[in-house]
Amino acid sequence: MKLMIVDLATKTISTQTVEDPLIGGRLLTSRLTHQLIDPKTDPLGASNVLIFATGPLAGYRVSTAGRLSVGGKSPLTNGIKESNAGGMAGDSLAVLGYRAIVFKNALPEDQPSLFILDEQGGRFASAQKYWGMGNEALAQHLHEDFGNNYAIVSIGPAGEQQLRAAGLAVTDANNQPFRIAARGGMGAVMGSKRLKAVLIRRPEKNFQIPISKEARQAIAAFNKHVAVSPRIQVLREYGTASTVMLVQKLGGMVVRNFSRGEFEYAENISGEKLTELIRSRGGVGTPTEFCMAGCVIQCSNVFPDNEGKLSAAPVEFETIGLCGANLEFRTLDEIARINRLCNDLGLDTIEIGAALGVMMEAAECEDDLPEPYRKDQLPRFGDAVRAAELVAEIGNGTPLGKLLGNGVVATGKALGVKRIPAVKGQAMSAYDPRVIKGTGVTYVTSPQGADHTAGLTVFAPVDHKDKTNAVALSRGAQIQRAAYDALGLCVFNLSATAQRPDLLIQMLNLIYNKKLPESWLGELGLEVIKTEITFNRNAGLSTKDDRIPAYFKEEPLPPTNCVFDISDEELDQIWST
Repeated sequence: MKLMIVDLATKTISTQTVEDPLIGGRLLTSRLTHQLIDPKTDPLGASNVLIFATGPLAGYRVSTAGRLSVGGKSPLTNGIKESNAGGMAGDSLAVLGYRAIVFKNALPEDQPSLFILDEQGGRFASAQKYWGMGNEALAQHLHEDFGNNYAIVSIGPAGEQQLRAAGLAVTDANNQPFRIAARGGMGAVMGSKRLKAVLIRRPEKNFQIPISKEARQAIAAFNKHVAVSPRIQVLREYGTASTVMLVQKLGGMVVRNFSRGEFEYAENISGEKLTELIRSRGGVGTPTEFCMAGCVIQCSNVFPDNEGKLSAAPVEFETIGLCGANLEFRTLDEIARINRLCNDLGLDTIEIGAALGVMMEAAECEDDLPEPYRKDQLPRFGDAVRAAELVAEIGNGTPLGKLLGNGVVATGKALGVKRIPAVKGQAMSAYDPRVIKGTGVTYVTSPQGADHTAGLTVFAPVDHKDKTNAVALSRGAQIQRAAYDALGLCVFNLSATAQRPDLLIQMLNLIYNKKLPESWLGELGLEVIKTEITFNRNAGLSTKDDRIPAYFKEEPLPPTNCVFDISDEELDQIWST
């Protein structure tokens, strides 16, 4: 496998060999970030790098192994970041023989460009006529101009404006740009480099990098084990929205800017309701869809409007939580409107939903807002119409739109709001840390910032309100998920394979002729995290940044009346060994 290095300033391209074939995904992005970037660099400056990496199982028809890791220094956290997405870019990159692409420096401001990678190598094309397009129109025009056999990684207007809530859109198996590498503002990094889109030649329909018969059998065994898992069947039926009622029953929903843990209308926005509406409305809707070829989980969906036309795809739990219950929106249609706008503009729905919640709290507070903001400009809780208007303003570059597009911390500080649900500058996901305490520990201690994907604990069979084992639970989850991110595997596999590391190790051993022990996965995950912590410490982040906002410790969350009661001393010890 090769590593491609693209110098955007000179438009020169070079390649290197990736010496260890097992290095990929989040480990590779973190290593390269550590090696190539001055930790103190401006994340939106030319000296930051943008890295696209695949895992070592990409291209082999391993279910979900084609996720794309996007790495560099985050403009939100000012630390290291890896954000990953499904879609077809990862497998496409691997089949062409590349483990990663590194984009260095930046294109001239007046020369926004596309980068096109195929069997002949890489080349540039002007993006002038595409600049300003949303991701949907962009994908359509690029496929018309270059053909349908390219996977596309792109930014929308939010990334072009270098707004810190911007992500990257990746086209899926149906060539739709609905897979978002959302967290950490990496779309803003791509925008700072004036790179509008990367096109990667898609492989033939039944692609597979040649391997031995024994390796193919091991892959088939892994895929079969995942496909028949009970939890996977729930995901296939209801998607990630199946988590809504679980978190609601625990009392850990995020409601009204993290001020309540139960939502009166939770059933209206649940996975069950989502599937019911999709089936009753028909048209383009489907409750079960794969985002990449060969996925046996198929947890994605297409949500139709009342006429059966596309409303949003996919509608996921985090969006339902932050852009639904958090804002007191009672219907999936209201949530879907925000969802589609964010996808098209290239925005993280978690960051935007959290920022909207802070705006709504500011609109209803007793004090006057700091100049030049006025309460009548802001939405109130439950006002889905004004909220959607404000998200649309992000694309138009209005002052209030830009404020929202820079995320929850920027929004909260500008409006004088004290209750800002973020750690290391990044918005919390849809699990209140006072109740789902293990995930709260992840928010605080992950080098990635407040990111549930770094170590979600809600599915563990424990009392989530009990702090006793929260730190150990989070540590285990963070290591496990870092390992899967390094392999380019969707972490949804964990519900089927967490207790069967032998299936994963056997695949790797047979594909790469190795003799890895089962303990290797834990060692892999820990190496990822410690590499990231080293970068963050060199960037100036310390344990003082590993702190939860004070109100989570001081304000009990109704109806459980829990607080986040894990001491700073306990949190500081999580990575001491």
